Amino acid sequence: MSREKLTGIYIPMVTPFNKDESINFKGLAECANFLVENGVTGIIPSGSTGEMVGLRVDEQIAVNTATIKAANGRAKVVCSTGAYRTCDVVKMSEAAEAEGADGVMVVTPWYMAPNEKELLLHFETIRKAIDIPIMVYHNPYYSTCLMSDEFMAKLYNDGFVDAVKERQADVYRQQNLRFLTDDNFGIFYGYDICPVESLSCWADGWVCGTGNLFPAENTKVYQLASQRKMEEAMDYHFKKIRPYLPLFTKPTAEGLPTPWLQIIKEGMKLRGVDAGYCRKPVISELPVDVMKTLKAVLKDYGHIS
Repeated sequence: MSREKLTGIYIPMVTPFNKDESINFKGLAECANFLVENGVTGIIPSGSTGEMVGLRVDEQIAVNTATIKAANGRAKVVCSTGAYRTCDVVKMSEAAEAEGADGVMVVTPWYMAPNEKELLLHFETIRKAIDIPIMVYHNPYYSTCLMSDEFMAKLYNDGFVDAVKERQADVYRQQNLRFLTDDNFGIFYGYDICPVESLSCWADGWVCGTGNLFPAENTKVYQLASQRKMEEAMDYHFKKIRPYLPLFTKPTAEGLPTPWLQIIKEGMKLRGVDAGYCRKPVISELPVDVMKTLKAVLKDYGHIS
């Protein structure tokens, strides 16, 4: 079966929770509308930035369904349906297809990392269950599952997946994946810091978490780079992307890792979008120094007064 190739800039959308940690569906619709109105190609609900590991299977299905309805055809929706159990992935993927998703993104099973034989069967089973595009999410930092280029290419060449979100963000890996596959394989740069470099070298798209907070800026640099206007893209990146990156890379005054998820949610709320709270163990409240920096950055960008 021929499936449409996935390309473009996709935002792994946050999942807004209420203070009691129930899902805030009104806020979810606000977040989806905010992204659509800022021109993104597509939305990925209930991924890593959407706190997938904090969602039950029924909740993940509900978040995916609500996002499809909120987007209402104005942007593509590729639903995150990753889970440890193959049967759960199949259940969520079938539900996504039934609701009209444009594809699914499936992170490799985590914790007890499967071997290649097990992974092949995992993705073969998912492929047999649905007809829409499957994007494999390769993130060994979170999943503990490190795949070789040759194995990822095999998943595509054997017909089990259609695209990859490559979180290792290695331009050579992108080149090698293209060499081992063909032009119909969608290669997505899966990190936030070097989109121009990646899109100039083999990548077809970009999955960008910070795009929740800066969707228009990230969409613009994607458009310039994908149109091969590289000098303009580099200039725009240095002026409109590079200035906010330290917000997501520098440790707090206490020396703790940057609370990137909370920064995104609090920043969206400052911009008037109800991104809600996080689910514990993630602490929703930002340290004073981080909040001060966040407000200063948003003010410099003209997003708050």
